[in-house]
Amino acid sequence: MRVLTISKPYVAAAYRQKLSILANSGFTVGLICPPAWGSQQFEPDPTDDQYWLRQLPIIANGRNHFHVYLGLAKAVQEFRPDIINCEEEHYSLVTRQCLGVARSVGAKFIFHTWQNIYKAYPPPFAWMEKRVLRESAAAATGNDEATQVLRAKGFTGPIAEIPQMGVHFEKFAADPDDLNLRKATRLRLGLRPDAYYVAYVGRLVEEKGVDTMLKAAANLKTQIPALRLLILGSGPEHERLTALAKSLDIDDLIDWCPQVASPEVASYLQATDILCLPSLTRSNWKEQFGRVLVEAMAASAIVIGSSSGEIPRVIGDAGLVFTEGDAAALAQAIVQTFDSPELILKLRRLGHQKARSQFSNHAIAKRWGDLWQLVAAI
Repeated sequence: MRVLTISKPYVAAAYRQKLSILANSGFTVGLICPPAWGSQQFEPDPTDDQYWLRQLPIIANGRNHFHVYLGLAKAVQEFRPDIINCEEEHYSLVTRQCLGVARSVGAKFIFHTWQNIYKAYPPPFAWMEKRVLRESAAAATGNDEATQVLRAKGFTGPIAEIPQMGVHFEKFAADPDDLNLRKATRLRLGLRPDAYYVAYVGRLVEEKGVDTMLKAAANLKTQIPALRLLILGSGPEHERLTALAKSLDIDDLIDWCPQVASPEVASYLQATDILCLPSLTRSNWKEQFGRVLVEAMAASAIVIGSSSGEIPRVIGDAGLVFTEGDAAALAQAIVQTFDSPELILKLRRLGHQKARSQFSNHAIAKRWGDLWQLVAAI
């Protein structure tokens, strides 16, 4: 079976591990992606020779739902796919472009969506969306609510709930029982070996709720003297958050790391005690998955997340969930882990195993392969 994936995030080498696994599982795999997406340049990888690969220039680079490929039809004809797996939203220009090319070569078509809020789009996006939903053989969704949205919009084909790509487990994995590794990693990174670190990793934007984390820390300043916050990321909220930390008198408890090379993120997660994702639901957005949660699970950090969107389903029984925006509830969850070495070890082990069995690239590749087999049989 010849399956051609088309999607922009695959400029990152770590995301392409999934395709290498599928190429070694009996599929003839192809990939089309741009030479760069935004500021992210294509990262070569030694496994790239295991599948057919083309980098095509795009118009509107960095604009999620407005970009299209140049030379797409010719490249698709060269690969001769049985299935085109377009991992883009159903209302995007590029998805409509890929569907048209799939129809021209007689290939079955799959799209992927994270959209977990029902939205009505204006023309021409509404027209493109309607045709994609009508003519696609199947869809993949990143979360349960996205599945509900597709059904509400009238999509009747098979739907598989699959995160677009998994975590590169081998890069993030740390033994949940190995506390010496955690301390050694902290020393290498210049962190305090005996602190109790609660980390946030991601963009500093209002909807990520980092202010909830700061307020929780202020509540715990005397209760957990060893507590420190580790905040990896930058964004428009940085100035407001630093001012808030000063007003709460916790600015001396925070390690701000605005620029961390992507290969080092795994080390920081391996060094931390808790990874917190305190996202806040907004009228036009709620957390669609929370990829950093599964990366932290693989690194054997405890995960604590808010009740926004898909976070509770991703965490399950492998971490703790608090009501979004409730700093007191977040503080209580942090204390709950700090006061119980047994709970700490239990959650580290559960999270590590869940990352391996459900969210590793090997697990995610298996689910994609099952969907491709299903579509081939239609």
